Amino acid sequence: MTIDNAAVLADEAARILAAYTAAPDAKIPWSDRWTVGTAARHVSTTHHVVTQVIAGRPTGDFGLFRTIDAPAKGDPSFPEWSRAGTAALIEQLTTTPLDEECWSWHADGRTVGFWLRRMAQETLVHRWDVEAGTGSSSGPMDPLVAADGVDEFLDVFAAASRGLRGAPAGPSIRFDSTDTGDSWFLQLPEAGRRVVSREPVQCDATLSGPAEGLLLLAWGRLDPGAAGVDIAGDATVIDRWAELVPPM
Repeated sequence: MTIDNAAVLADEAARILAAYTAAPDAKIPWSDRWTVGTAARHVSTTHHVVTQVIAGRPTGDFGLFRTIDAPAKGDPSFPEWSRAGTAALIEQLTTTPLDEECWSWHADGRTVGFWLRRMAQETLVHRWDVEAGTGSSSGPMDPLVAADGVDEFLDVFAAASRGLRGAPAGPSIRFDSTDTGDSWFLQLPEAGRRVVSREPVQCDATLSGPAEGLLLLAWGRLDPGAAGVDIAGDATVIDRWAELVPPM
């Protein structure tokens, strides 16, 4: 089944604005600095910037963050500004060929298609953040979308964060999504590197749970118990997760 990432992006952005309207000053549990408003502004500003990155392809880059004139904190115009940014982003993503060259911070992701998936996943995870902050929920993640998020995290973010931080070698870890049947095999053979595949390899630990739980565990939002994830084998991989795959 093909994921309609443009629809995911639109739906999750609307849910973020609903949470913002309800409680912009509510604290997000995993952070001692972020509020619902902080997360909503982050997502909205990113939507505006990525719109300009695509429009300015292939040379437009994240330097555009310096040019964004966002509404001040608490400005009543923020929701409309946010909606306009999301709409413009979706317009760019759905009218531009996905294989067109476009700047990306990920060396293997220099296409418009990279940003379609990235913005859907960015918005999805931050929607979970703001709803955790407000203590509400608009429903579970679509398992297929969450599984695609696990795939993106292990392929893109594990590579980027380990490379940037020179993260140490570590155990091999299997991820089993119990609601989609997907499995990933993450190997950390030496400092700064990762190898991820769908082909089975011998692993030191296996993490099994719903795709949403695996995604939130990978992003450091939930511990295994809260995520509904079981661990078989070397359970220390969880204690070392931020060391093995440092937060970005």
